[in-house]
Amino acid sequence: MRRPVLPPLSATLAVAALLAAVLLVAGCSVEDGPTGQRAPTTTRAPTTTVTTTTTTVPLSSAVIEIGPAVYELDAVCAAGGASEVEVAVNGLDVNGKPVVGRVRAFEAEPYVGLQGGECDDAVLFEPRLEGVLPFEFDGERLEFVDVEFVTDLDLATGEFVPGGVGSVVVECLGFVRSLPTDPFS
Repeated sequence: MRRPVLPPLSATLAVAALLAAVLLVAGCSVEDGPTGQRAPTTTRAPTTTVTTTTTTVPLSSAVIEIGPAVYELDAVCAAGGASEVEVAVNGLDVNGKPVVGRVRAFEAEPYVGLQGGECDDAVLFEPRLEGVLPFEFDGERLEFVDVEFVTDLDLATGEFVPGGVGSVVVECLGFVRSLPTDPFS
């Protein structure tokens, strides 16, 4: 770790003396004529107008059902172009444990992934590999129906544990340019 380089003490004292002299002169008033009375001085700070613009994206929402479980989540939608959208979701399950996910409505590779819990207790729900994952997107509402979710999906063998049939509905009230890092990468 590098240590900060401090100026020599004599340079620091010189700067302090100069600052004190400037403050002393600034605090003096101007004498007015032969009477020796001091005329009051008025100093005004320059007026500066600062305008800031904050753009907020309305909070979108998602409802993901997997078997009997229903997850009502906050969502952030990013337009992918050509009627494609990618969505990051997050929230809490009924036990107060974190839930994160990613939904991709891409013609070439649609995907839904939802992870509930933390660390060793985390469970990742994904669609089964077989078949096409159909979806509908009208510019605001994204919907996947009859998704066969699985857990413990082994990409090499295709083996999995059934997770339940469910659906995904996302209401995109606004769009951002890009999403945060994928929670599964």
